Amino acid sequence: MLNKNRVIQKVVEAAPNVVAKGVKLAPSKLTTQSLQFTLNQFFKTDLQQGRLDFLRNRTVKVVVSDIQLEFIVTLNPQQMAPRLKVIMTTHDADILFRGNMDDLFLLITQKVDPDTLFFRRKLMLIGDTELGLELKNYLDTIELQARLPKALYDLSEALAEEVLLSREARAQH
Repeated sequence: MLNKNRVIQKVVEAAPNVVAKGVKLAPSKLTTQSLQFTLNQFFKTDLQQGRLDFLRNRTVKVVVSDIQLEFIVTLNPQQMAPRLKVIMTTHDADILFRGNMDDLFLLITQKVDPDTLFFRRKLMLIGDTELGLELKNYLDTIELQARLPKALYDLSEALAEEVLLSREARAQH
């Protein structure tokens, strides 16, 4: 019989390597379209309400360092409804937002405060300070429970708890 906690532990252990291999092997266009679709679905209401207008004519470079994933996000206001546009590139942007997969996941699930990550040098924001502060403050307002289906929210909570537990275990060794 499967032990749910053991499965979650194995997923957390394997995820960075599996995702890194997927990023490396997947065609750039597939990665771009997948990220773009996911971000636009996740932020759909905020886009409609203009809460992401601070990205208009601005670029945010996201670097997930441990899986070698780099992409730029910008607001594409040219369409009838504003949409986020993802560009796979190593070029510079107005702000660089860098962290490893676990830290960014803990940030998204609000298990770790962004200021704590920043001061521990686990999250880097380099570039336009005003844009970086707007982005950080915006991310602080996201409530996953309101945005995700219950099963996905519960899974994200369990995974985040396991990431925290595995960190504690590594710190003790």
